[in-house]
Amino acid sequence: VDGNFIEGVLCTRKRVGYASVLFYASWCPFSHRILPEFETLSSMFPQVEHVALEQSSALPSLYSKYGIHSLPAILLVNQTSRVRYHGPNNLNSLVEFYARNTGLEARDKVVVGELSDLLSDEHSTIKGFSLGEISRREPYLALSILFLCLRIILSVFSTIMPHLKAFWSSYVRHLSLQKLGQVMERVLNVMDVRIWTKLELCKSRSFHERAKSARVWASSLASVSLGDSSAR
Repeated sequence: VDGNFIEGVLCTRKRVGYASVLFYASWCPFSHRILPEFETLSSMFPQVEHVALEQSSALPSLYSKYGIHSLPAILLVNQTSRVRYHGPNNLNSLVEFYARNTGLEARDKVVVGELSDLLSDEHSTIKGFSLGEISRREPYLALSILFLCLRIILSVFSTIMPHLKAFWSSYVRHLSLQKLGQVMERVLNVMDVRIWTKLELCKSRSFHERAKSARVWASSLASVSLGDSSAR
């Protein structure tokens, strides 16, 4: 399918005033969710030609011509204009989009409630998938999500890092130096006290040893003096 496909649909089917084209991908779970809605829309708006194009069946020229850069996407076109749907992927919003741009009314509005229940079941089924199942079934989707998460983490990290550096420079560094100075002061005080205590002990021990030596020397001198006097 090339870039002229939609014009061909409008030209060959003159009775069709509008055509609604769904661009989807088989590997995308969001595309699986919107496919039932699109089928219901085709029954609610039979005046509109509905065409679903899978990603692999369309050439890049078709996507570039209509500015389709993300999937799924719904494009409502006629001979003179084209409008892309930007909104939540629920049936009520899509019905309002159709009615606003085509002026047509939905044929059966009861289907809206039925499909809403179906979508809630689909949503619960998708939520029930584990990360392992999603990565095994849709590896490209898992890689895309991982890439987006890494981009978000890098952007947040690059935003926070300057603030962390400024906080470190203004508060933490000075606080660390202040604490280090307090610790060093305490260590020096403890070492000073221990050194002075050892010096006092050494002085006291030296004094006692000297006093003891003096007493021994005095007693020895007294003994010598008494010996000399008795010899005389």
